Parts: sequence; structure tokens; C-alpha cells
Amino acid sequence: MSFPILDIWPPFKLLLTHPSVLLWPLVFWLLSRLCRRMTRLSILFALPGTVLHEAAHWCVGLLLGAQPRPWTVIPQIQQQHLRLGQVSFARLRWWNALPVGLAPLMLLPLGVWLVLSAGQGALLHPLTIARGYLALQCCAGCCPSRTDLAHAGRSALAYALFGAGIWCLARLLA
Repeated sequence: MSFPILDIWPPFKLLLTHPSVLLWPLVFWLLSRLCRRMTRLSILFALPGTVLHEAAHWCVGLLLGAQPRPWTVIPQIQQQHLRLGQVSFARLRWWNALPVGLAPLMLLPLGVWLVLSAGQGALLHPLTIARGYLALQCCAGCCPSRTDLAHAGRSALAYALFGAGIWCLARLLA
């Protein structure tokens, strides 16, 4: 029996024929859940994902002229909420807030690639284990925070209005 989806995207075939590629990300995910109550250990466990998350904001902000300020990954408690990292910007405007706010989403393809490349090596090889851990960190770090979404949301409205205006203009001219 043939599955057409396997011909469209070969990584599906890898996941179906070698489900062990998900072993190490799942093991590290379970460990992160077990460490959830131990705050210091949980913070250390999430540190690579936090660094990747904040670095994504900083890099996109730098490329789009948002003038990023020095960023930190030193955890802080603010209003009964634990903030693992923070980066601020001097020139966050309507046109660059959406890409800067959603920048950590770029980590998701990297995480998927790490999962798929982990399937290339031996199951207990240290590089395979490290790829599994980094894949989990990329997938965990790709989620925008509430602050990220608030900044991106203001910008998204402007993008939507601009896109609707272009669409209406195209319909009138057609």
C-alpha cells in the first residue's frame, strides 16, 4: 500500500518508519515536566530555549532597525510571574513590531530539522541525544509570550488594514 503524502514530503516517511527520532525530545519533555516544581532546575533546563527565544527577537529587531537594547536571560519575578528573559527595543514601530514579536517562530523549523537529523544517528550516540534536547528547546522557545503577542497584535492590525486596502484596490482595477 502506498501513501501519497510520503512522496510529497519525505520527512513523513522518516517519522513513520523510524518513530524513535521522537524518543529524545519526548524524554527531555518528560524531564522538564518533572522538574516543573523545582524552579531553579526548571530554569536551568529551559535556559537554551530562553537564549534562542531572546536572540531571535534581538536579531530580527537589529535587522529591522528596532534598535534592540542589551538583553538578559536572568530570571526575574514580576507580579507573581516568572520572566525567564527579556529584550527591549528603542524604535519598535507599527511596521516592525509584528516580525520582531513573532521572531521566535523561526525556531520551529530549526527544531523540526533537529528532530529529523537526530534520526540519522545511533539512538544512544551523544550527538543524537544533544540534538533531541536542542530540538525540544527550539520547540519550547518558539512560543511567543503574551508581551510578544501584544506587540505583534498592534502591528498585525495595521498589516491587515493595508492588505485589505490592496485587495480592494486590486478588485477595483480588475
